[in-house]
Amino acid sequence: MFWRLNWWLAGLSVCLVWLGGCGVLAAPTGGVVSCPAVDTVDTPPDTETFEHVRTKGFDALYNLDYRGAWAAFEQLTRIEPTHPAGYLYLANCMWAEKLYRTRRLQATTYAGETFFADTKEVFDKDFDRRLREAVDRTLQVADARLRDNPRDTVALYYKGTAHGLLAAYEATITRAFLAALSQSNKAVALHREVLKLDPGYADANLSIGLYNYVVGSLPLPVKVIAALGGVRGSKKRGLALVAKTADEGRTAQDAARLLLIALYKRKKRYADAMSYLETFTRQYPANYVARLELADTLVRLGRMEEGIARFEELTKEDAAGPYRDAIHYQLADVLFSVGRVAEAVPHFRRVLTLPNANADLMTLAQLRLGEAHDALGQRAEAVQAYRAVLKRPNVFDVHARAQAHMKKPYVATTATVPPTSPDEAEEPQP
Repeated sequence: MFWRLNWWLAGLSVCLVWLGGCGVLAAPTGGVVSCPAVDTVDTPPDTETFEHVRTKGFDALYNLDYRGAWAAFEQLTRIEPTHPAGYLYLANCMWAEKLYRTRRLQATTYAGETFFADTKEVFDKDFDRRLREAVDRTLQVADARLRDNPRDTVALYYKGTAHGLLAAYEATITRAFLAALSQSNKAVALHREVLKLDPGYADANLSIGLYNYVVGSLPLPVKVIAALGGVRGSKKRGLALVAKTADEGRTAQDAARLLLIALYKRKKRYADAMSYLETFTRQYPANYVARLELADTLVRLGRMEEGIARFEELTKEDAAGPYRDAIHYQLADVLFSVGRVAEAVPHFRRVLTLPNANADLMTLAQLRLGEAHDALGQRAEAVQAYRAVLKRPNVFDVHARAQAHMKKPYVATTATVPPTSPDEAEEPQP
């Protein structure tokens, strides 16, 4: 199905793809929230305190301090229980921490078709229930405001963002791509309504920009079919809307910048991504996942030794300890992609031997190890690795790939120099 194959941005997930951390989160309580009416400004009566706590929470979140972020956002719900922001941020904390634990924070996770393979995902049903309850609390608070004032742009915005978070969760955790598409359509519709009421509400451009970019990325024949149903999009217009949020947004500027990084890396516009990464890592120096992306980008820019040195530096940091498996895996993957396959092998092997390495990442590393041996002409070692993959639980499409490589050796594609032009040509329209 073309929507699944091209929904490579995983709903709205990469907007906040580096928000994860390693803190242990408390589960939010359930229940219906009853709220009186408030006005439509995105600040409650105690503005100074609310904004201070919100800023503190985001600073903790982007610096991978989940406990600090959780405490701040929980405080927001106590300062102003009728404002949907705190509830939404708590739900986002749950989702981002889950991405961290499953090693799905990196933008490269969503770069290829493997993640979007048509296979069922086993997921934590208890977490699923708690996450949906947390999102429901946001929707309840927003709907209570909208019952009193249907033109409340703050309530409309956070309601749309709550649906966007569900889209991201469905795509990245349950990998239910049609459900993700349905939720993202709701988010876009609500955010378009926000902009009709308040054209200056720049944050609402983020989901709309992403939607435009994804639809604009469809193959031309599919785009023609989609246009007959009234669905149109443009990569150039989508990028412009995301950049508008990055420049003018009220609370989503950093999320927009991270999305721009992911979009640019997807298009191999690594120089453009690098400028945002350098700024972000200076602003949030404790975010070692963003620094991992920076190291990856340096290598892909051709600044090989500098990038590898950054990777090696990360493997030695105590703070990155739980994430070393992902660091070694991404280093191996980028070395493989630029043709330095022999150097990638020990890093794939390191993923398999690290204590407490993520089980899914170990399976992926085992498959890539087999592909590396095939690329090096080491067929016996490759077959041994593929057999090891088939003994492990399936992840995405790895069993199918291992079985295919057992029949026919994997052939690596030739590394190419990526385009780095800052101006992307407009795609043909139907």
